[in-house]
Amino acid sequence: MVLRENRIFYLDELRVIAILCVIFAHTIQNFPVNMDYLTSPTLLSYLTVARMGVVLFFMISGALLIGKEYNLSDFLKRRVTRIVIPTIFWQIIGYLSILVFIGFTYDGLVQAITQFGFPWFVCAILGIYLVIPIFNSFIKEYGMRGAEYFLIMWVFLIILTNMQLDETYYINLIFNNIGKYIGYAVLGYYLANKEFNIYSLPMVVFCSVLFIISLALNSYYAFNFSHVFYVESYSIIIQCALLFLIFRYMDKLTKFRPKFVLSRVHSFVQNSFVGSIIYYISIFSFTIYLMHGFVVNALIQYLPVTQFSMIPTMFLLISIGSIIIAAILYKIPIINKICGIH
Repeated sequence: MVLRENRIFYLDELRVIAILCVIFAHTIQNFPVNMDYLTSPTLLSYLTVARMGVVLFFMISGALLIGKEYNLSDFLKRRVTRIVIPTIFWQIIGYLSILVFIGFTYDGLVQAITQFGFPWFVCAILGIYLVIPIFNSFIKEYGMRGAEYFLIMWVFLIILTNMQLDETYYINLIFNNIGKYIGYAVLGYYLANKEFNIYSLPMVVFCSVLFIISLALNSYYAFNFSHVFYVESYSIIIQCALLFLIFRYMDKLTKFRPKFVLSRVHSFVQNSFVGSIIYYISIFSFTIYLMHGFVVNALIQYLPVTQFSMIPTMFLLISIGSIIIAAILYKIPIINKICGIH
């Protein structure tokens, strides 16, 4: 419990949801290989949930890092190294695993590098870390009004991007590579710190109802608007914001209204073995992100999927397998320092 005392539990909960969403998305994309997920109602319903994973990670980063006091060089050193070193570690493991099967030759190395590319999420989160000090200074100067100003501009650029006009080509080029990711970080900071004049219980209920409605509507309209699955879609902003608020205000409800039924349930979860599991999966999350692809590839070889009904089972097996491997690595000295556990 000593390790957990300085952590924000609802952010750990969101981080667990995020990594499970990422695993679920990759499960859908890899199983079954002969099914088009954009033409299947079942897979579209799954994707409606799975696509929120990386966005939640960006929002959590903003909630934790923006509005804080820190030394610039120390911040960059700590944040960049905790991303780059584990990524290089798992890239090497990936290259070696491929070379074992195709041979340790120059052509084999080229093929391994081609097949095992650099994770796009790592590039995105590094970009966020590099520009967060700039936004941190801006928001510390102007407070919530500064965050609101930035978010208004960000949503405006989201709208221009979704319009896909020829005249906005250069805006899209810059925004798609930089702006949309840092926008989610600022949104996470804003939702974690903005005080809304609504009591915790009504906020939890209201956001939960809207979240369920948004999932249902998104699944219904997904056939005609495949763009809803992109990171810059309106629906993903709404759904991730609602989910963020649900867990934030559930946490507040537990602290300030402990006698409510929901508060008691949440308090039990937080202080039981379930809370410990959430904590460990949270600190394993980056390791799991970088490593779960190996589990996916292993299961493809031995448990090919032929039916939609098998996808939840495969997701469960991949999740459990990835968590177990991360837990084992956590116990190994030195390796636990470079594999991404934090």
